[in-house]
Amino acid sequence: MNQLRKKYVYKNKVMLILCISMTYNLKRGGIIMKTKNSFTLLENQKDVKNWLAKQKVSRTITKLQVHHMDMPSYSTWEKTDKKVFSEPHFGRTQSLDDYGKRTWHYSDGHGHYIAQHFNVFPDGKITTGRNLNSTPIGIRGWNTNAICIEIYGCFDKGHDKMTAAQKKAVIYLYGELCKRFDIPVNTTHIRPHCWFTASGTYLGKYNSSRSAKTCPGTAFWGHGCSVDGFAHFIKDVKNYVNGKKEEEHKEEKPKEFKQYIARCTTNDLNCRKGPGIKYDVVDVINKGVAITIIEEKEVDGGTWCKGKAGYWVNKKYLEFVRYV
Repeated sequence: MNQLRKKYVYKNKVMLILCISMTYNLKRGGIIMKTKNSFTLLENQKDVKNWLAKQKVSRTITKLQVHHMDMPSYSTWEKTDKKVFSEPHFGRTQSLDDYGKRTWHYSDGHGHYIAQHFNVFPDGKITTGRNLNSTPIGIRGWNTNAICIEIYGCFDKGHDKMTAAQKKAVIYLYGELCKRFDIPVNTTHIRPHCWFTASGTYLGKYNSSRSAKTCPGTAFWGHGCSVDGFAHFIKDVKNYVNGKKEEEHKEEKPKEFKQYIARCTTNDLNCRKGPGIKYDVVDVINKGVAITIIEEKEVDGGTWCKGKAGYWVNKKYLEFVRYV
């Protein structure tokens, strides 16, 4: 009898292991999407399309927000998320949800506090976040009837450059959302965070002195968030919705800076070690001194110029003389 019981228990253990293995294979085959704590991992275009088709959404949705996370950046993805979390996509999503619970305490009514509805990661995978029937916490004055999407990374000038996989995922996520909710692909219905002030006033373009943030980045989509710059993003989403092939963006060679001579217009002008007031003063020049400018950089809404001697000065205290 004991021998028979041992065989029976052993047999059931084997069957249990086989069942677990089959479930894993089904998930890997794309039949069952990976889910953890009610967040779902969308690994490709088909997953996005299928997941959206199954959602029962009673809230009217007419608008899509465009954000970058800023922090975390790509460096966080490589040095922290992929090392700290056993599954980095779920790990980071849960971390964002925990932050929301500690910070604004505004639940989506389904046990989550994360601000956004979707997160797009550097490897092109997407996690769901806030329930689609809940208003996001994204752009003051433009949250009603909106879906909030956060793109992992910092896309300001000089920071992260969006991977091809992430860019592809961003296009088909916005495209599928437009198709699912019949949203026209234009800037009346798809807007970046930086086109609004902190109080929610709509600006219609990025304004370095008035915009709430630079989000989704001063180099977003390779062109930034001016009206003309953001139009490149809109065009790619529209092409996807219309079934056209994604526009190929050739790597643009940076324009060679045209050096010029400028004259100082004030006395006691600080010359700094780098572009910005956070850098140490290394010299002082007076009115009338001529400088050969070899480089310019935009910092905190102002332009800084690098002289041939290696120091930096604020452009507003210079006047153009002639090109070299």
